[in-house]
Amino acid sequence: MNHFLLFPLFLLSALVIANPLPDNPNATSTGSSTKHGPLDQKPAHERRGIAYNDVKYAKYFQYDHHDHVTWRYNWDSSSPPSDAWFRYVPMLHSLRDDHTSKWKDNAEAQARLNWGQQEMATWFLGFNEPDNCIPDAGGSCIDVPTAVAGWKKHMQPLSTFNSKIYLGSPGVTNAAPSDTQGLGWLEKFLETCNGCTVDFINLHWYGRARDAQNFKDHINDARKFANGLPIWITEFRADGTDDEVKAFLDDVMPWMDNSQDIHRYCYFMARPGPGMLINEAGDGLSDIGNEYNLYHVHPGSDVKGANGERWWEQGRPA
Repeated sequence: MNHFLLFPLFLLSALVIANPLPDNPNATSTGSSTKHGPLDQKPAHERRGIAYNDVKYAKYFQYDHHDHVTWRYNWDSSSPPSDAWFRYVPMLHSLRDDHTSKWKDNAEAQARLNWGQQEMATWFLGFNEPDNCIPDAGGSCIDVPTAVAGWKKHMQPLSTFNSKIYLGSPGVTNAAPSDTQGLGWLEKFLETCNGCTVDFINLHWYGRARDAQNFKDHINDARKFANGLPIWITEFRADGTDDEVKAFLDDVMPWMDNSQDIHRYCYFMARPGPGMLINEAGDGLSDIGNEYNLYHVHPGSDVKGANGERWWEQGRPA
């Protein structure tokens, strides 16, 4: 199930001053969760991904063998084949039976497939917006104790499947933080999920195109408790005119590409419609889609991938 929320629902109630990265980029969380640090997960030059319900739209993001998009996901644990080569990232969307009943088989199949291709890594995404309980808005609506139990049952067993498995936290909204929503939900999950492996944290953001600083502040707020864990922004979307949205992307994408701890990001989403990445006819990219797909960035020389390394080659040491 896709996720399409109107941005005002999740604007932060207050802005905070951005803080720098932790001094130790390999630090792990000090909470009660047991986590791997970033280890040798490295941010790649091309971090962009696409989210879709219909895989046929993925092909429009391939560009002359110089793709900026390198990965894809669909809020599910399997996907039909794609004409595009982009690496698939499974998600355990929720604890509903229609998702959990197929999770183990699909997740292990994807891990075996990737391992068989020169021992490539596999990333998995945790529950989609557990802090979002709005009907038909795409959230999984799971409280923290239930999410912890569900993680231990369904996600944690994958952590030892092979040495190149990485588990991403539940992906929370940018609602005003509290114990039941937003970054507060995620921080509480990390603190109480004893014995859980979380290799990177997973964030969403919806807001106005003129609020690029709000987007950056939200990421900086997450850094306060991530303590060096890699960050994925698996949904973000700006509301505004096409020109305003393109200006927003031109601002935040270079910022993300030059942030050592931001490893992947994904603009919402690859489907036709106003403000979407696919044009209204459904036969190519929209103006916003072209901006997202083709905007060229030059990360600093210290960013892994600047010299052509492929991001999926990284893996946890055996």
